[in-house]
Amino acid sequence: MRDLWESLKETLRSQLPESSYQVWIAPLTYGGTDGDTIDVHCPNQFFASWVREHYLSVLNKELSENGERLKIRLVPSEIAKEAARSQLHLPNFAPNELPRPCFCERFNFEEFVVGDSNRYAYSACLAAACGENSPGKVIYLHSDAGLGKSHLTHAVGQKILDSHPEARLCYLTANEFTTQVVRAIKNGEMDSFKRRYQEGCDVLLLEEVHVFSGRERTQAELAVALDPLLDQGKTVIFTSSRLPRQIPKISDHLRSRLGSGMITSINPPDLNTRRRILIRKARCQGVKLDDDIVDFLARHLAGDVRQIEGAVIGLVAKSSLLRQPIDMDLAREIIRETVGEPDPITLDNIRDLICRHFKLTTEQICSRSRKKAVSWPRQIAMYLARRYTDASLEAIGRELNRDHATVSHSIKRIKKQLNESSSVRQQVTYLIEQLEKKRWT
Repeated sequence: MRDLWESLKETLRSQLPESSYQVWIAPLTYGGTDGDTIDVHCPNQFFASWVREHYLSVLNKELSENGERLKIRLVPSEIAKEAARSQLHLPNFAPNELPRPCFCERFNFEEFVVGDSNRYAYSACLAAACGENSPGKVIYLHSDAGLGKSHLTHAVGQKILDSHPEARLCYLTANEFTTQVVRAIKNGEMDSFKRRYQEGCDVLLLEEVHVFSGRERTQAELAVALDPLLDQGKTVIFTSSRLPRQIPKISDHLRSRLGSGMITSINPPDLNTRRRILIRKARCQGVKLDDDIVDFLARHLAGDVRQIEGAVIGLVAKSSLLRQPIDMDLAREIIRETVGEPDPITLDNIRDLICRHFKLTTEQICSRSRKKAVSWPRQIAMYLARRYTDASLEAIGRELNRDHATVSHSIKRIKKQLNESSSVRQQVTYLIEQLEKKRWT
């Protein structure tokens, strides 16, 4: 069935624009067969809804035309993972065994974009994954959400299992560990639970450890589980949005263990790193962005990597659905949707632009001079001020040392010239472009 699914994807590839295929079809993966139903895994619930609405009928049609009496069920990855976890706790699951972890394949070291903000964390994790004899066997990864903690954790796990498939590796979140503790207590299986970590674990990857705050029994059991791992020099990686000393309501016993190894923080990516992330993410979507678009997006997407990836996916998807090229206008739309509107244009912005363009000083443009070299730029400034600001005619006049009647006359004159003179239109259009560029810089 897996081969059938891959064949179906290739058929769709020939029917769809490459950008649409890369965004919406390529990420779909075969998840198994249940009777006459093929389970197809999607990255998330939104993704599943979109594919269901726009592409499911096409997929089912292709199956039917191939003579297959099968149907497709779209399953978000988070639901698939939850189902997999529930399978681990069926009655025949031995409580002292470790489940095989499920990692995101694209969260590997090759896909991690290294920069000054994350180089130390990357190097430490790579060394741990390669089994190098370094002090970095215990690593505490600290950062805000979306900066790469989980990416590096998954990368470590995958590299270790690629090199040593027999490694007994446990990957879970603090909430999942808590659930295991509660279940073990309820079922009277605490001895088996402890052996699972004390005797049957070579590598422990534990995410979101700040969630242990206030959970005294879970903290105690975690500390007990960690002691033999730390004593035997096992690889242990913690992740958290807080440093060990910043986590409230945890015991000193556990706090000392969390901080017993290398503590490394991942900071938001700098401008150059954001550029390289954008190029990498765009390439994954099958597109190459122009340098000016990359620079524009990098300047405005100063948040986390997830935000950058979301902007790229949105850009490619909108380009595909609207059947228009990825240009600066589309990039501006995505930035508006992602980070909001740019700062408003002010009277000072307009006056400074006019002075710069016409090589005038502020004193000259605000003077009583009626020379055309001064009055014409002043009139354009009034027109732009009325168009781009909420300032009243009186306020515009005060800014340029004129009364509101003069401002009104000047605006009417520029509007008339725009209709009659192509050279005036070109000049004002250029100034408008510079204003727009300024507000997005």
